[in-house]
Amino acid sequence: MNLLETERLMIRELDVNDASLIYKYSIEKSMKEELPDQVYESLTEARKVIQFLSTNYKSMPQFYPLVYGIALKKTNTLIGHIGLSEQLDGVEIGYAIGMDYQETGYATEAVGAFSKWAKCSLKLNAIYGIVKADNKRSQKVLSKNHFIFHEEVFMKSFDGKNLNKIYIYE
Repeated sequence: MNLLETERLMIRELDVNDASLIYKYSIEKSMKEELPDQVYESLTEARKVIQFLSTNYKSMPQFYPLVYGIALKKTNTLIGHIGLSEQLDGVEIGYAIGMDYQETGYATEAVGAFSKWAKCSLKLNAIYGIVKADNKRSQKVLSKNHFIFHEEVFMKSFDGKNLNKIYIYE
């Protein structure tokens, strides 16, 4: 089911038919560097994760993580994912685009539409964007979508302590 559409994209529920592409994207270099907790050992593991995530779509009150697929509108080809998870004292946005589809503006387009939807539909006071200080591309995506830089802090993350930039969308 489609959650929302933009000019070029659909943000939709993931289903087990997406597992092969989710697995493929999970083992790309950029995922291993930026989101190592979303790197899967096998296609079977990717399927299990999608099955788990799909149980949260209809939960009331909303359960997190809440993760949707990003697909090209013209072909319904899955090119990445976007979602929300509990972090700090609120909710954090996370997103990833497959390497073949990066540098196209898709992340900016998806983050903009999804942030507006999440803020209104889920009645969120704020959405955090947390990125490694050296991830300039992701910082640019957040800034283009009215996330305001809040602070730079060392935070425990997947591979130890990293200097991260925290942005807020209010």
